[in-house]
Amino acid sequence: MTGLLRPSFFEGQILGAGDLNAHVTYDRLGAALHERTEHLWGVAAGLALVEIQRTTAAGERYVDVQLMPGRAVDRLGRVIVLTEVRDLEPALLTDQIAAPVAGELYPVYVQVIEVPRTGETRPGKCATTQATQPTQIEEALQISFGPSGSEIPILDQAAAPVADGLGAPALFDKILVGWVAWSPPLGKFARVETSSEGRRVRYIGVVASEVVAPGGALGLRTRPAGARFAVTLAETSTGGCELSFGKQDGDSPVTAVLTVDDKGNLAIKGTLSPPPAAQVLAESGVAFDGVRLPLPAGVSEDQVSQGKLRIHALVSPVPVMPRTIVFDTGAADLAFPLVVRCVLEDRRVRCQIRWFNHNDSSIFVDLPGACTYVLTASGK
Repeated sequence: MTGLLRPSFFEGQILGAGDLNAHVTYDRLGAALHERTEHLWGVAAGLALVEIQRTTAAGERYVDVQLMPGRAVDRLGRVIVLTEVRDLEPALLTDQIAAPVAGELYPVYVQVIEVPRTGETRPGKCATTQATQPTQIEEALQISFGPSGSEIPILDQAAAPVADGLGAPALFDKILVGWVAWSPPLGKFARVETSSEGRRVRYIGVVASEVVAPGGALGLRTRPAGARFAVTLAETSTGGCELSFGKQDGDSPVTAVLTVDDKGNLAIKGTLSPPPAAQVLAESGVAFDGVRLPLPAGVSEDQVSQGKLRIHALVSPVPVMPRTIVFDTGAADLAFPLVVRCVLEDRRVRCQIRWFNHNDSSIFVDLPGACTYVLTASGK
């Protein structure tokens, strides 16, 4: 057989049990293969372990544990459904774990079991052995415990291949729903945990290479309701698009701490770590008094005025030796230099040297000077 066999009926056909069972099997196989190939196995909803605080007459504390209603899908694509609260019996743990140790966390599993049921009696049914044959199969679940660490291979299971068909129940086809700790002196549960050594309950997923949001907005949320974190990708009213991450409470808008728009602009409210490497451009040379220092190649005045780049500059007067200077008296004489000013004003060099007469320091003249400079422009 190369494909699925779908039952086909014709007028006047006498239907046997095999024909009707084939119809049921076809639907069951289709549903199981859908869950197995288009979804990732795990808990779909509910099936949480809830602890109820109790106290003994001597004041010692312990908990009763209940499994809440919910739904899960195992690695074969079989659906596990619990419609009412189920109590976890302490005796079940001691039956399956020889000597429970205080402080150890024991994983709790649910697993599909099929239980034949006899249907209700019908008027006119013959009193034969066929009347006692099961006419219903209850797709029930059973609860079990495992030794600490036994959840590791369970969580690492891959989905069963398509060729396995409906498969047959196996010991390892289990769904982890949580952990319990044990109190040996009381013979009771001590507490419930939702994680152990970094491992958590596995929840159902989706197998897809593409996810499409017909309404123009797509969201990923850490929880189905209440306070949670969310990543949203949504078209804007101006024809653009924005990716946002942040906290969300119920159906309230996401309080974004990170956004990226369709133009690639990134906005964050936290600290970027490590920070991006700053771009540094430099220019150096010698400039005379009154000269405005040039910007490094590739840097515009607009970038500086808009604050996109920061300018840093260092100026140092060019050393000069004593020389003959003509003073205001008209006489030429040997003079000694003293730098009285070497600064930048709006990138313009202001360099001034005062020359003193070597015979009379009260005689001097101020002349323009030169300086060396290093100018850098830095930004992100």
